[in-house]
Amino acid sequence: PAHASGPAPVPPPSAAAPTPQPGGQSGAATSAPVYLLHGLEVRGGTDCAATWRQATAELRSDGFRGPLITWGFYSHDTHCTRRVNGTPGTSVLELGRRLAWDIYLRYSRHGVAVRAVTHSMGGLVVASALAGVRAKPHTAKPWPPYLLVTDAVTLSTPFHGIAGRCSAKIRQCRDVKPGSALLGWLAKHPAQGRGGTDWTLVGATTDTRVPFRSALAAPAKHKAVYLSGQGITHYNLRHLDSGHSWRISYSNNGGATYRTTRHGVSPLHYAALALTGPAF
Repeated sequence: PAHASGPAPVPPPSAAAPTPQPGGQSGAATSAPVYLLHGLEVRGGTDCAATWRQATAELRSDGFRGPLITWGFYSHDTHCTRRVNGTPGTSVLELGRRLAWDIYLRYSRHGVAVRAVTHSMGGLVVASALAGVRAKPHTAKPWPPYLLVTDAVTLSTPFHGIAGRCSAKIRQCRDVKPGSALLGWLAKHPAQGRGGTDWTLVGATTDTRVPFRSALAAPAKHKAVYLSGQGITHYNLRHLDSGHSWRISYSNNGGATYRTTRHGVSPLHYAALALTGPAF
């Protein structure tokens, strides 16, 4: 998504708390492929199966029958559906280009639309893929002609950068720093596939790695922040899959206004619902 100056203020936990009924029912089961992208690992590898175990189980239980593609981008990633041999020194834009070709060659050119669920930097990879296909930035290799990506959900993606340390010697650390060239470039280029991409941005007030204002700092129709006192960290947000008493402030009008519920679904169930419509 093109990045705005920041999201609309999120109501504090004391705000009026209507009790909406969950919408976007996952009964709208789908056979569409879903890509799952992990975040930055400075050591250059992660276990895709472990990272996405709860998410893949949630998607299956919510009726997603199609391929669930754990897309790894490090040479030392393991147990991934597919993997490209990148390193922490590979730019996010280049990872986006490689992802774009994977989506195009396997699905888009055959008229098959895909969806995406991402954690942390993985959301920037998807945004770079979509923005890059539209903008065709100068890179060493070409970009595909178009992508069909109908929905994308980000879990604590640093649209305005991360907080805390990350070595400037590492290219991906530089890409996710506040004010980076990548984030500035994305701010000028909408991340939309052919026919449109519906983005849902999710953050948590207790995420100290990606502050929630950074996680929500991009144009998107749907935005949600999990409120304090619920034990959510940057790293467990991608694993939380149960319960119906989560406190959430959410918006379905691009962050213009927020409502608060104390009867929200878990982050992963929220993500699954968001792939087929607004979660509330």
